[in-house]
Amino acid sequence: MGEPHSQPAPSELSRRAFLAGTTAAAAGLAVAGPERLWAGPASQPAATTHPSTPLVVQARSEYVIEGRTVQKTILGEMLDWCLSTLTGTATAADAWKSVLRPDDVIAVKFNQSAAMGLGTTPAFAQILIESLIHAGWKPEQLVPIEVPDTIHQAFGTTRPSTDWQEEEVDFGSGRDQLAGVLKQVTAIVNVPFMKTHNIAGLTASLKNLSHALVKHPARFHDNHCCPYIGDIVALPQIRDRLRINIVNALRSVFDGGPDATDDSTWQSGMVLAGIDPVAVDTVCLERLNRERKTNRTRNFKPLPYIDEDRRVVAYLDAASRKGLGCSQLHSIRVAERLF
Repeated sequence: MGEPHSQPAPSELSRRAFLAGTTAAAAGLAVAGPERLWAGPASQPAATTHPSTPLVVQARSEYVIEGRTVQKTILGEMLDWCLSTLTGTATAADAWKSVLRPDDVIAVKFNQSAAMGLGTTPAFAQILIESLIHAGWKPEQLVPIEVPDTIHQAFGTTRPSTDWQEEEVDFGSGRDQLAGVLKQVTAIVNVPFMKTHNIAGLTASLKNLSHALVKHPARFHDNHCCPYIGDIVALPQIRDRLRINIVNALRSVFDGGPDATDDSTWQSGMVLAGIDPVAVDTVCLERLNRERKTNRTRNFKPLPYIDEDRRVVAYLDAASRKGLGCSQLHSIRVAERLF
């Protein structure tokens, strides 16, 4: 890959080591035992900590999706495994209780960009919301964002505020008004897609929050969205509420994103999850890079790595320096399981 940088993209040796590590976990066991992810007891979870070796979990199935038809039973099993493996708990309900308080009002933040083309949001939202309700949260405590109206109708969940807070906040590299829904909720369950992005290189956990929760996102796309993405997510109004990132990668965009077209959409059949949003996005970057070497353009040449020029995804390193997590692939543990 390209020339070295101050925080380099992993070398080919690092990539091979990473692949070997994830292969070792293919049977469904984490590479090492899970860390304690929260400082407080389950009834009072504290602010997220970012261990020196963060854990990202990935469930994958060849059978979970065919076209745009999601096999919900398989998806439910994949989600349960991701939650319990990530948190080191016996059940998905226990996992939710380890990262959320009983009295939390929970924003479940999906992504409406490319949702129509990918076609997986309704099924994913159904399984996720059913899991939270089964774990003990009432529908009115759940605030799904950027979901079809049928989800609110089916579950009786609370609709998100569409207002913007009056006062602008200063996040260092800019100023803007924040979404009113941040005053409505006490916790965020972040549910992005996994997609390439024509400006930021990659859009997953971090960008699903940064450019959706400010009023004027178009102002913050210069320099591949760096350092705006990390600066916005680092605001306490967002960072202190973010509890977990669960990537809907049942279908992913490996080229030409953020829009989804038939030529650029990958039936990836994956769910990824992590507490550390930078680590999750770093693993998503690796997954997309692998697919870009497999899927070839019309002239039968492999697509280049997204981060062949690390500046294209410089916001990952900037977010890491901001204290949001780990952007070095070789420092991330990955647990995988096939379903």
